[in-house]
Amino acid sequence: MRWVALLLVLANIALAGWQYAGTPGWSPAGAGPPPDIGTLRLLDAAPASRVGGGAGGGCFTIGPFSDPANAEAARTRLAQAGLSSRQRSTSEEEATGYQVLLPPLPSAEEALATARELAREGIEDYYIIVSDPELRNAVSVGVFQDKAFAERHRAELSRLGFEAEIRVRSRSRTRYWHDFRDPEDQVTGEFVEALAAEQPLQRLERACGEEFAGG
Repeated sequence: MRWVALLLVLANIALAGWQYAGTPGWSPAGAGPPPDIGTLRLLDAAPASRVGGGAGGGCFTIGPFSDPANAEAARTRLAQAGLSSRQRSTSEEEATGYQVLLPPLPSAEEALATARELAREGIEDYYIIVSDPELRNAVSVGVFQDKAFAERHRAELSRLGFEAEIRVRSRSRTRYWHDFRDPEDQVTGEFVEALAAEQPLQRLERACGEEFAGG
């Protein structure tokens, strides 16, 4: 019976070898990738983004210009440098002097009597206000360019027994500014100084708005 068992073992070995060598579609475990893994594809690296989105340059404002002609001359100089600008204007109150006055009195007669008292004290620079409804019958005793002089005069009047006040005289002034984009930093400090025909100018950095969307 031993030789029968030996024949069975040899037959099994032969069968295994035949399956390994010739059975279609069969492969030992781990011999290759599973049939459903699909095809692998390498992706190209995404291109790096450009800083600033290609906009280029910063945006600035120069001014203020008080004279429209000087503002126009600056616009021309910017254009000659290849820089387009947008002009805008602002309005502001500018002090033109400081008026020292005695507050309005109840009647013109009282205002006249106060004026006579001022004259007796040696104060000759005065007049009674009649045209301004808010200040009618007030007595003006001087207008000064320098506030310190106005304060000094008020103190002197107080010493003489007159309670005066100071009112700021002002006027509305228009200022002109140029907004522009400067891609190559052409508008240097020297450039700005050359534009200052009347007063020192400022070069202020500002946000680039829609008006500069085209460059």
